[in-house]
Amino acid sequence: MGDEHKKSGLLEGLVLGGLIGAAIGVLLAPQAGEKSREVLKASLKEFGLEGVIEKFSEAFEAGKEEAERVVKEVEM
Repeated sequence: MGDEHKKSGLLEGLVLGGLIGAAIGVLLAPQAGEKSREVLKASLKEFGLEGVIEKFSEAFEAGKEEAERVVKEVEM
């Protein structure tokens, strides 16, 4: 039972790593940003991970707002 769990975890890690690598490759590819986002969205939908886009967008916006707050605080 322990070996099966380890194999399952390894497989999940490999799949997740592959998806992350593919996403980074798409984002760093020499094409327009809008085109890259379309390709990334299509890839995530293909794997049933549309929710990842929303969560990433929310986290990005929260980080952006926090960075803006810190900049304003430092400028004062």
